[in-house]
Amino acid sequence: MATSRPIRLILDYDSTLTVDDTMAILADLPKQPKMTWQEIVDAYMRDYQIHKEAPFQWKNYDRAEYSRWLASRKSVEQKSAQRVQDAGFFKCVTHEDVDRAIRKSLDNGSLELRSGWVDVFDWALSLPDHGQNDNASSRSISILSVNWSGTAIRSALLQSAESLENYPRRENICQYISDMEILANEIEGLYEPGGSSGRVCGVEGPDIRTSDDKLAQLRRGSCDGTTPFVIYVGDSSTDFDCLCEADLGVWLCNVPPTEYGKVFRETFKPFAGFVPPPLSSLPRLGACEKSLFYWAPNFETLLKLLAQQQASN
Repeated sequence: MATSRPIRLILDYDSTLTVDDTMAILADLPKQPKMTWQEIVDAYMRDYQIHKEAPFQWKNYDRAEYSRWLASRKSVEQKSAQRVQDAGFFKCVTHEDVDRAIRKSLDNGSLELRSGWVDVFDWALSLPDHGQNDNASSRSISILSVNWSGTAIRSALLQSAESLENYPRRENICQYISDMEILANEIEGLYEPGGSSGRVCGVEGPDIRTSDDKLAQLRRGSCDGTTPFVIYVGDSSTDFDCLCEADLGVWLCNVPPTEYGKVFRETFKPFAGFVPPPLSSLPRLGACEKSLFYWAPNFETLLKLLAQQQASN
């Protein structure tokens, strides 16, 4: 693993930057839906269970087979998105509605950012070349998510940053979040006078629904003439391909060291033959041959590694 290249930190959002999944927050948005949020969730879970039980040509249960199996889930995700659109779930919703739903969720605690998130942005602001390049793709942090609304993601981060009290870099972090690259789907037409059309789609290019969709975005982001050292952080099977592809993949799971192996096997079932080593076992970037990816219980472990890298440059 090379260490002299600029670092690009790519973060998943739901249950990575946040404590829990945030999709249910969008349940507060519909005006007059034809289906309730629970009906949409139940229909999705039925389709997903059918997919899990469907025959698949497993042989070795290795990375290649598992990636193909994850990609085959696309039909389930697309069907769910189509169901939401056909129900008019987000029809006429505006960006103000999204902001209000985020504010309500932050206030009542149903939306909470993971401990250490401020320190992650602080790290980016402390880099010596921060602010010298206005190209968003060259910024140190970006978000890559299958979430239905990049607007909701940015709103959650921005409102959280704005509420930081007695924090000297609050304005800097707010500006960074306003400018940063967020690759996610979007509720189409949030800024239109009549609100959304109800369609949920990719902003630039294809929708982002599955692990291989995220991988395509990860690879697209590297085609800008630079060769950054890519660190990808995620928590679920939807992050699998990006975790494997990155120069350093970090599976984030807040459990004790004695339990993470069991949780890993359950999270990535039926993938077999590998359990990620702890990130804390890596003394520095470039210290040894790359593992498929690593495990960390929190952002602190990653930030220690980044601080060591920054001090050595």
